[in-house]
Amino acid sequence: MMLLLPLMVLAQVTPRPIAPASNGANPGATTRPVQQPVAPVVAPSGPTAAQQRLSYAQQAFGLAHSMYRQGNISADAAATWSLRIYEAQKDSPTAAKEHLDRMVALEKLAIERVQGGSAPVLDKMTVAFFRAQAEQLAGKK
Repeated sequence: MMLLLPLMVLAQVTPRPIAPASNGANPGATTRPVQQPVAPVVAPSGPTAAQQRLSYAQQAFGLAHSMYRQGNISADAAATWSLRIYEAQKDSPTAAKEHLDRMVALEKLAIERVQGGSAPVLDKMTVAFFRAQAEQLAGKK
């Protein structure tokens, strides 16, 4: 308080007095500012983490499939993204069938690329492995 007094004199500021309570219940009471209630924080609506995960996997598979077609990545990378889609939606009754469909199409592409000499034989075997796994997940074998 001793430090504040010279500052108030220099600034020619006088402290505001605390007003007496106006409710009449306690004549000697003073009023204090009433704190306003804080509004609850509402989480923004949008996709859930699971929906985001599925969306990212679908986008990545589309990109990976195109990149494999162009010879920029391995068949393993493309097939792995399809498996990630399956894992993100495995509670869906169609997830395994959709993964199998993607693997059948990717296997066809791998066979074409291997026969055309633009992909190693390992790509054909890799995608055959993933297709067989997809068949098992879909209950086909």
